[in-house]
Amino acid sequence: MRQQQDKNTTAKLVEKIKELPAIRLQEVLDFVDFLRSRSQMDDDPILDVVGCLSGKPLTGQEIEDVLYGRDPA
Repeated sequence: MRQQQDKNTTAKLVEKIKELPAIRLQEVLDFVDFLRSRSQMDDDPILDVVGCLSGKPLTGQEIEDVLYGRDPA
């Protein structure tokens, strides 16, 4: 069922693109590139390992101490 919907959507898209004036085709290409880059940003590899991290969470103060070199002694 999903494949048929995809084919229908693709066919509709192709037909609508064929009806566009040539000057608008570059806009379509730009938009498709934008959509593809946005989906690539959603595939952030750091998100794949977040659930695998172990240890206790750090407080805001502990993070600042590490970042700014303060020894929490």
